[in-house]
Amino acid sequence: MKKLFLIFVLIVSHSVLNAQVNFTSSNLPIIVINTNGKDIPDDPKITADMGIIDNGEGNRNNLTDPYNGYSGKIGIEIRGHSSQMFPKKQYGIELRDSSGNSINASLLGMPAESDWVLNASYTDKTLLRNILAYKLSNDIGRYASRTKFCEVVINNQYKGIYILQEKVKRDKNRVNIKKLEAKDTSGNALTGGYILAIDRIDPGDKYFNSVFPSVYPKVPSTASPISYIHTYPNSDNILPVQHEYIKNYVTQFETSLSKSTYNDAFLGYYNYIDMDAFVDYFIVSEFVKSVDAYRLSAYMYKNRDSDGGKLAFGPMWDYDLSFGLADYDNAWLSSDWQANHPPYEGIWSAPFWIQKIFNDPVFYNKLSKRWKELKHTVFDLNSLLVAIDQTVANITEARVRNFTRWPILGTYQWPEYYVGQTYEDEILYLKGWIIRRYNWMDANLSENYSDVEWLQTDFSEFNFAASATVKMPISKVIKTYKNISSVEFKCQDSNLNARVVGDSLAITISKEGEYIFKGIAKNGSAVVSVSPEYKISIPTGVETNFPISNNFELDQNYPNPFNPSTVINYQLPFAGNVTLKVFNLLGEEVAALVNEYKQAGKYSINFSAENYKLSAGIYFYQIVSGEYMRAKKMILLK
Repeated sequence: MKKLFLIFVLIVSHSVLNAQVNFTSSNLPIIVINTNGKDIPDDPKITADMGIIDNGEGNRNNLTDPYNGYSGKIGIEIRGHSSQMFPKKQYGIELRDSSGNSINASLLGMPAESDWVLNASYTDKTLLRNILAYKLSNDIGRYASRTKFCEVVINNQYKGIYILQEKVKRDKNRVNIKKLEAKDTSGNALTGGYILAIDRIDPGDKYFNSVFPSVYPKVPSTASPISYIHTYPNSDNILPVQHEYIKNYVTQFETSLSKSTYNDAFLGYYNYIDMDAFVDYFIVSEFVKSVDAYRLSAYMYKNRDSDGGKLAFGPMWDYDLSFGLADYDNAWLSSDWQANHPPYEGIWSAPFWIQKIFNDPVFYNKLSKRWKELKHTVFDLNSLLVAIDQTVANITEARVRNFTRWPILGTYQWPEYYVGQTYEDEILYLKGWIIRRYNWMDANLSENYSDVEWLQTDFSEFNFAASATVKMPISKVIKTYKNISSVEFKCQDSNLNARVVGDSLAITISKEGEYIFKGIAKNGSAVVSVSPEYKISIPTGVETNFPISNNFELDQNYPNPFNPSTVINYQLPFAGNVTLKVFNLLGEEVAALVNEYKQAGKYSINFSAENYKLSAGIYFYQIVSGEYMRAKKMILLK
């Protein structure tokens, strides 16, 4: 009865509250919120009632229908920074039980959680920019917030079209990293997971004391305002030891980039970041060219060391000032790289290391390769334009009501560059900008990039011993390469020497121990690719099963002469490619018995002259492995 009375009041009094909007039903889900007479503050959340009407795709949703998508208590507050100045507010919502405790629930088909956002998309008159950016991220395999359009009524007042979206949270369906608990204070457990945000800090912000500053200035002339905010665990839950761990990790990462060795294979930043995740974040951020990319609402996360354990950019968040919307700092231009934007003086700049990473040839080549992989799939222009048309068609009636409630079409709203007179104008501008941006990026990310596809080789399969050399095909560590003039392998410990010999990799270790080495590929003099870490361990006191030197063996089973078959034996001191062939007196090859990669050890192979239709006479059997070659004589009688 209470709900029916609320709807009756809403319908009857709508002419008073919003004479220009007659809202009774929608093809989109409807969210109805009642604060029971309380104003919604910036902070803290107040308790309210919320109901969702969602009759499913293709079905009409009426205000008089039952609450079948959610019906219960919530906490609600106004959210955002600069967006709070707009009359159409956006809201943060926490689902709660009757006692005020947070609860998880699925809303509009999205995975269950307690925290949600109602995004107003006030300045973005297309209502599409955030949704498009998040779609691109999800389509390339990097989680970004799921979204659903809906129409919202608060305290009997129609508020317009909103985007219900997930908030950045740690769980298996959002940022899927390990849970960090109070017991996780040492060892591998302490190393993850963490979620941080680079963002502005205003006095009075609820996370004001849950930050740590960058130790490096944004520009040489000013102290750094760049702050890392604890998102998970938050300030209420993170322990001092956990705070110190992630702070030190980020400081080490930044320190590596502050030095001239920032792109050294061992001393540089490669040891700290998930390169592929950074590439994906950059490529989407640059395609949409968000003016706030890398500097505001820029999230990063770190999983446990046992699960990769490197810093990753993401998820993307708050990308409404993108796709040519903003009228400052050349953000409207479809050209130029946002990552190369010069530092802002006195306000929030991207960290100094954004430009350094972006302009590192190793990173830039990966970016070019990734663009080539994606430009005809995820970033395919026709597919993007079709997706826009489909979304526009789906929200047609709702956005008409929205712009009746908020009549801003044709009037400037900060910080618009282009002000369309109609919604259709706004969509045409968005589409045109996307086409121009695609063409500019395609022209400025060369298809003539350099690349090495390094393999994650497990060297434990090889029998390493002190003072011995192990040879293996280079294909054990390199699958493919492009525009590479040379490859070398380096170890910081001189007791391991890894060198390329023809199409083989030869590794010599002078004494027992644990070693890490990397591959470095160059195009001319420039380093263009660095491999992952390769690890080899020879425990102290391990005995080998073969002599260290002069231990190649090749012989034929007695008797010799033979008829018609014999057994040939050989022994290898280390793994490598092996060929075992038979030749006649003229040096002509008459049989190939072995041509493959073999581990160190003893082998026997049966040789039958009948299989090769050989006549009686003298023959030689020859083994070749790496630089070793030996041949012996045998006699066939008939």
